[in-house]
Amino acid sequence: MNVTSFQDAFNEKFRGRLLNLPTYEYWDPIVSHKLDLCPDVDGKLSLKKQQLLNLAFGFLDAGEAYFEVGTYQGKSLISAMIENAPRPVFACDNFSQFDDNTLETLQKNLSKYGLSDRVTFFNCDFLEAYTASKLTLPIGLYFYDGAHDYTSQYEAIKRVEPFLSDEALVLVDDWRHDFDSDSLAKDATLQAAAESTGNWTLLYELPARFNGDRAMWWNGVGVLSFRRAV
Repeated sequence: MNVTSFQDAFNEKFRGRLLNLPTYEYWDPIVSHKLDLCPDVDGKLSLKKQQLLNLAFGFLDAGEAYFEVGTYQGKSLISAMIENAPRPVFACDNFSQFDDNTLETLQKNLSKYGLSDRVTFFNCDFLEAYTASKLTLPIGLYFYDGAHDYTSQYEAIKRVEPFLSDEALVLVDDWRHDFDSDSLAKDATLQAAAESTGNWTLLYELPARFNGDRAMWWNGVGVLSFRRAV
């Protein structure tokens, strides 16, 4: 992935108040429904996060893949893929976090949007997904929304690194830690990046005022670039 080109497009799309301030019209159900890329799919992400995923996916190079951990019912997955050129997609979830989250629901949602044949899905613990037999193409875009305890998040960065493209974009959800969010995503990610022999850069810390902030970035997103050391 050409991260510089992504940044140029991101800075243009989210310039000014769109980046760090609430977009209150996104609370309007009519506006929200109109702008939502897949309004009939349940998911815990704001319109801005949908737009981020869709924008980033569009910068995947030929021969690169998108890898998502924590797919739930497919809203983030569909948001990334829809209206973009086809690219290989790997996704992983074991459906352990939510009672109403089932593989059948995910499959129905992907089928509804005509995306079923573009996704290789791993129904397993995320730690089992980081293998050469599963991740058969370099990962140009990685979105992690799995468990955000320190150990899980740390391992999610350490284990994916060998499978990343020489230049890749990494999005980490639930970046925010506060009274209503016990996520340790930020600390664990930065620790893993600091220990790496590759070159990690924190590009953006996309804010939220509370967990579930529809006018901003839901519960925050960390956007990082990775470049493999020569």
